[in-house]
Amino acid sequence: MSRWRSESAYLGRYAGSGALNTVGGFAVIFLLMWLGVSPFIANVSGYLVGLILGFFASKKFIFRSEGHITSEGIRYLAAFLASFVLNLLVLRFALDSLHWNANLAQLLAAATYTAIMYPLTRWLVFHAGMNPPRLDK
Repeated sequence: MSRWRSESAYLGRYAGSGALNTVGGFAVIFLLMWLGVSPFIANVSGYLVGLILGFFASKKFIFRSEGHITSEGIRYLAAFLASFVLNLLVLRFALDSLHWNANLAQLLAAATYTAIMYPLTRWLVFHAGMNPPRLDK
């Protein structure tokens, strides 16, 4: 399979899985903010839900990894923490420096998280470059 086609398969599954995970995470975030919880506590709560769902979706569906769950889990957690710290920094900047609406700030923070998380999981967590996806699965 060509490198482009292989990467397209990963990106397609990542986008589909990410869309579902995003809906779940944002449902938690916006529900908590609607209930009066601070944007930061709401953000942490939504991303904790996403951490768990995202790991299993990435391992089993996106990258179809057969690696050891513990070592991949530790690497995934590290990738998540790096991406999430940047997410929180962007959220803080958008709220405090740009004075954006909290909902819009959450969307910018989420886009930052996604842009960082994909390459980390693709090349560092699951070593997907070693086993291209089979299109017949």
